[in-house]
Amino acid sequence: MQNALPNLKASLDKVRAIADDIDAHAQDALKDAAILARHETTLCAATVILSGFLESFLREIAEEMIAEICSRSVPFDQLPSKVRVTHYWDGAAHVREMARQERSADPLLLSKAADAARRLASVGGTQLPYEIVWEGFAQTQANPGPDEVSTFLKRFHIDEPLPTLAGAMNTTQNTLSLSLRSFMEIRNECAHTGKAKNVPTASDVRNYCKLMEDVGAGVVTVFQNVLCAPPYAVPAPAPAPAPAPAPPPAGP
Repeated sequence: MQNALPNLKASLDKVRAIADDIDAHAQDALKDAAILARHETTLCAATVILSGFLESFLREIAEEMIAEICSRSVPFDQLPSKVRVTHYWDGAAHVREMARQERSADPLLLSKAADAARRLASVGGTQLPYEIVWEGFAQTQANPGPDEVSTFLKRFHIDEPLPTLAGAMNTTQNTLSLSLRSFMEIRNECAHTGKAKNVPTASDVRNYCKLMEDVGAGVVTVFQNVLCAPPYAVPAPAPAPAPAPAPPPAGP
């Protein structure tokens, strides 16, 4: 899992730069209503795009996590039950969606659907490796609030997803849920009305960036902990037996 979190951080840095630039020109906005309106629109747009960055991160980290699971060469029937069910249930839904999208464009080939179907069936053989359908784990319902993040983590057999994620973030489940829900409410106001009742400030946007980064880092920590536990963890080699004591020297 090397790329998802750095990519998220790089995207967030671009939004932070926008917030910093708006702060640097705050005096101009106080003097000119047009500049103030432009700043408010920009801050609303930045808030909306942050949820897209989180969604992209979750999809990317799901792909990386599934690739890591497959690389561990654990027999498929020994994987956690939720992982196996998600592969079949949500993986099959992905195959159907790919076929739906391709049937009008190229109904004879259906290359994406065929690839997904091949991966779906790959776990049925006795030979390793197999390919889990990672897209089945990556559904976020477009705007990932606390319920969507919880469902996302459950697919990886994390039984108490929000408490586990909150612990990895050094916060509480209640704080995490409220923060994500509050962010999504403002995000939806900005997206659907073009202007929130309380327009987010540059400071608010920076706080949202920190929330997105903390959630991303927390998810990485949760997944790393999962990979360090059975059935994914490679058992430590047994210590070599101590050498037998040398026999005492023979007498004269």
